[in-house]
Amino acid sequence: MSKEINRIIQEMIKDPEIKSDEIFRFVKGECQAIVLTPQTLGMIFEVYAGIKYDENDPTSCFSKEIRISELKNIHPGFESTNGCQWARSDNSYLGKKYIIKRPKKGGKVFAIQLDGPNKNSVKKYRRIRKDIQDEIRTQKCAILDISSNIEVDHKNGKYNELSNIELKDQRTEDFQPLSKAANDAKRQHCIDCIKNGKRYDARRLGYKEGWIVGDEKTLTCAGCYWYDPKRFNELISKEFVKIK
Repeated sequence: MSKEINRIIQEMIKDPEIKSDEIFRFVKGECQAIVLTPQTLGMIFEVYAGIKYDENDPTSCFSKEIRISELKNIHPGFESTNGCQWARSDNSYLGKKYIIKRPKKGGKVFAIQLDGPNKNSVKKYRRIRKDIQDEIRTQKCAILDISSNIEVDHKNGKYNELSNIELKDQRTEDFQPLSKAANDAKRQHCIDCIKNGKRYDARRLGYKEGWIVGDEKTLTCAGCYWYDPKRFNELISKEFVKIK
């Protein structure tokens, strides 16, 4: 019975025609006494958090902090005594896809927050395939809009999110064109971030937000101004209204 219920819930979640309200009604109504697997609980969490995972879009991998007390109103399985196995950062359904924050009170996890994609590669791989270098160098600097002294920059300044540990697997979208001056500035801010454990705050440049996703202590580079300045500017200015 439990196995069948878990299968039904997972299929409902995968079906784009089924709305989240219908999923929650089913879980709250007929499944309260059923033991749900960590994967099923993780999938329900994604729906509740409004997450639509896209491996090509790091900004899709963040959620707000959601309290366990809130989640257990959906199903009692969210409140566990074994350290929230369904949201463990190492080998859970969620942990394989996301970096997970698990704040505690009194030694017990009281909330869960997705804090970026979990794409840690086996090693820090810095070489860049020649065809990618050739393509990026034809573009203007993503920050200064100039064509001189263009360098090919790894968007991820920690070199720890590239799954492409072999040249043949590298993707153009993991890199960006930066002038030498801009790349030198980014490199220094990345060094400071790694050393201090605090991401660069774009409000220092006059932006209204410091990050487009995550916060100062978010471990992944996605969402930081330096990770993708063009994307940052696009999202920050999305609601811009010109002063008349």
